[in-house]
Parts: sequence; C-alpha cells; structure tokens
Amino acid sequence: MRSNLLPVMVAVALVMVAWPTQAPAQEPTKIEREKLSLAGWDPDEPVPAYIYSQKGKQAQPVVIFVHGLGGSKDAESKRVQELAGKGFVVIAIDAHLHGERKIPGMFFKNFGRLGEDYPIWVHQSAISHTSRDISKIIDSLSVRSDIDRERIGLVGISMGSCTCLVTAWREPRISAAVCIIGAVDHWYDVTKTPPGPEQDAKRNALSPRVKQLVNSVNSRDHMNTLAPKALFFANGAKDDGIDIQTIRSFVKDLQPSYAAYPDRLAMLEEPNVGHSVTDKMWSEGTQWLLRHLVEKPIRTSR
Repeated sequence: MRSNLLPVMVAVALVMVAWPTQAPAQEPTKIEREKLSLAGWDPDEPVPAYIYSQKGKQAQPVVIFVHGLGGSKDAESKRVQELAGKGFVVIAIDAHLHGERKIPGMFFKNFGRLGEDYPIWVHQSAISHTSRDISKIIDSLSVRSDIDRERIGLVGISMGSCTCLVTAWREPRISAAVCIIGAVDHWYDVTKTPPGPEQDAKRNALSPRVKQLVNSVNSRDHMNTLAPKALFFANGAKDDGIDIQTIRSFVKDLQPSYAAYPDRLAMLEEPNVGHSVTDKMWSEGTQWLLRHLVEKPIRTSR
C-alpha cells in the first residue's frame, strides 16, 4: 500500500513546489483632492486652490504648482495627482488674474507674445502678485499636521516657471524649484529681443509703471540670492518665445555661486522641443523634487 502511494505523494509535492506564488496585488495610492480658498497677499482676494494629498500621512514635504499664462489650477491635473502619489502634499493654485480670479475679456489673440503695455502688465503683475500669494500660503501651512514646513518646493510651467523662480529668490523658506519652459531674463521675455539698442528702444516705449514692474521681478538681477536652493531648469531648444541661450547663460552664470553645491543646479535641454512640456521634463523635475525634498532634504528655517 505504501509503495503505491509514495509516487503520488511525491508528484503532489512536486506540483506544490513548482506552482508559482502570486504576490498580493497592491492597491493604487489613493489621492484625495480638497478645494480651498487660501489667504493671499491681498486680504480681499483669496487664492482658489486644490490640495492633493494622501490622507493619514504625517509631515510630508509640500510642493506648490503654478500654471502658465491663461491657465488655471486645473492645468496638468493628472501629472499633479501623480506627483502627490510620490509622497508630496501638492497645492495647485490659480495665479493672480487667472482661473477663478480672471476678469472676462482679459486675454486676446497673440496676448502671449507680450510686447505692449497691457499684456506685459498682466503677465508681470500675475508673476509678482502670485509670488507674494505663495509666501502668505506658506505662512498658513502650520495649521496642517500633514505638512513639513521645512521642506517646501515649487514647480511651475511657462509664466508659472517665472513665478517659481521669482519666489525662490524672494522667499527664504523655499528649498527647491523646478522651472519648466519659463524665462529667466524678463526683459528678453517681454520684448522677445536680446539686449542691445533694439531692446532699449522697445523698453523706452513702455510706460514708466510697466518698466518699474518688469525691473522689480527680473530674476537676472537677483541671481546672487538663489544659492543654495536646488534649482532645475527644463526648456526646449526650439522654443520661439524663450531663447534657449538665455537659459544656458543664466545657469552658467549661477555656477560659481553653486561651487559648494554642484548637485543643486541642473538644466535639461530638449533639442527638438518648442514651448511645450514633455514627459521627460516632468519626470526629471519630479526626480529633482524627490532628491532634494525627500531623499536628501534641504531643510530651511521657519
């Protein structure tokens, strides 16, 4: 009897050993979105925002997302949600004069080329005012137990990129910034003309208030205040609105101040890309935020 059962038992044992085991399926990370009105720079103008987060987490780094000209907090919602899934609390805001803060009829055809008083005023006012809003938003973060206020990053696209860079040199509590397809030389951006007599003529034709406004936010004039914050720039070499050479020279001129922090300054140049956000730009920007806010965080004083 035993001799008949033994082969069967061995066979069963072999089948059991060879049968592949299946790891339990992991549930996708659940991201919740809150819609809030946050206190901004102007006490009479709250800032509409979405906050994306994983509920139940404690003391996560925060990333504030700023959209481009004519956009809103709804821009890049899929990418923003994915960013929250990496372990960040992500705050997407409506920039000043945009989204729920927009005035009907404000934008018109070719508005984005700037060049004249009115579109330059809207564009540069949105940058300056939104930057001030971000500082007020940071002030209010202490009420949230899921946010570590010593690990604050920014990511912006186009006009939002300019806003993030301006905020980086204005705001000491920023640790890292990802600037995608944005300008670094505001005078070049608003005139689409390199420095020289032609740009000077265009500048002189603008109203005193607009000239004052552009000068007040021109990041080229505040380069010495950026280090040691972690800065990542991503631009297309064929962008007809942002001259790639202005980004190259800006990063090159920053390098001496980053001599002690060479890993905190980087530029991605997409050779065949115009004024658009590529998956590579966003992916490498995400990795930059993970590196400098999670893996080896740059902590700032409160």
